[in-house]
Amino acid sequence: MKMQATQPKRTLLTATSLVILSPWLMAGEKDIVPVQGPLKAAETSMDIPSSFHKYYGQRVNSWKDSERAIAKVDMDADMNMDGHISNTDPADGGAFEGTPPGLQVGVGEMTKTVIRVRPYRVDFDGEVVIGLEVAGINRSDRSGQFGSFDEEVSSTGRIRVWRDSGRTELLLDSANPDKRYVEFTTQYRVYPYNLPDAIPRIVYVEGVSSSKNHIGDLRLLLTCSHRKIGSSPQQFVESRKVLLKSFRTSFDHILFTVLPQAAQKEFINNNAEGVWLNVGPSTK
Repeated sequence: MKMQATQPKRTLLTATSLVILSPWLMAGEKDIVPVQGPLKAAETSMDIPSSFHKYYGQRVNSWKDSERAIAKVDMDADMNMDGHISNTDPADGGAFEGTPPGLQVGVGEMTKTVIRVRPYRVDFDGEVVIGLEVAGINRSDRSGQFGSFDEEVSSTGRIRVWRDSGRTELLLDSANPDKRYVEFTTQYRVYPYNLPDAIPRIVYVEGVSSSKNHIGDLRLLLTCSHRKIGSSPQQFVESRKVLLKSFRTSFDHILFTVLPQAAQKEFINNNAEGVWLNVGPSTK
């Protein structure tokens, strides 16, 4: 009778387990369980990915192309806190934007955020609509939604978005129901329509009050959509319910965590670009 060779038992670790335990594994430690901090972050339905597709513009000789978009949008910030925002630096974009804690800004601190719009050469009638929307995320619920606006404000931090560093034009306020969405429109006759007189290329995000229950509890969403002639304005949340569109909406977003005080930074340029500004605690 042949004897079957016994195989040594092996412990299988998932990729997620290896990522979480890698600091302890590399240090040679065993049986160490990571301790969670006071702020936890769970993925929700509001953690939408940045939009992407396999080509630019519109397929040749296919006017019914369902994948065509008006423009590609991108929003970048100084995620690695070195005083420089780079579109080619992986540490300033990608998964860091949509993974808690996202961009960490202190109370009384303001940081620059860059908006990029790349128009596609497609034929259309109507308006190009660039939208900015701020919302709190309920990371205790899979949907990410709160039961009411009052619950959202009391459970999350607060940020304000300004068009200029002097804070003379307020665009968004996460704690003000009338300042949760703003849009910029341009007619199809104007090309290119990504000029700064129509669409801001830079906005400034101010930390007003610190995040309470979770990290990455605030989301700044950038969208680019098409509005037909004669149609009324609507927010991105409402427009997503429309299944049949002439152009697909493109979008990008950044998560924010507001800290009680500004985090330590190491600038490579002495903050010469004015990416980070100390504006002091808000009195409003």
